[in-house]
Amino acid sequence: MIRKGVCVGMNAEAVVERSYGTVTSERFVLEGDLVVRDSETGLLWQRNASGERMVWEEGFGYVEHLNATRFAGFDDWRYPTREEMATLISAEEDRLTGLYIDPLFGTQRNCWTFTEGPHHQACYVDFYYGDVYLVEGNYANYSVRVVRGPA
Repeated sequence: MIRKGVCVGMNAEAVVERSYGTVTSERFVLEGDLVVRDSETGLLWQRNASGERMVWEEGFGYVEHLNATRFAGFDDWRYPTREEMATLISAEEDRLTGLYIDPLFGTQRNCWTFTEGPHHQACYVDFYYGDVYLVEGNYANYSVRVVRGPA
């Protein structure tokens, strides 16, 4: 059961300018096939979130695995904070995917953040609704999208 708490309403008012039919936008730049650079924040994001959904705690193992295997040539990937993940929320729904995220990032609806809440809860971003929520970390299975760069 989703419990709204401190994470609700953390929607960043990021306006993403893009032209449909291309693989790049003014803000988000595809670097190779695996990562996307956010030219506004300077963060480098995993393009497609984890293929498997997992509970929040398992996400730390996923991050460790990506670092051990030098995903996209780097070993300093981490869980994003709720504020960082919220910067990916688009102001408008994408017509093709139905999500509030640039289509460069794929179609994963929900992604965990590093941010914890009270009583074993964690924040996640729901790109279908375009907002940040709080849920029991052991009862929900969401994707993990890693980031590197300024914290």
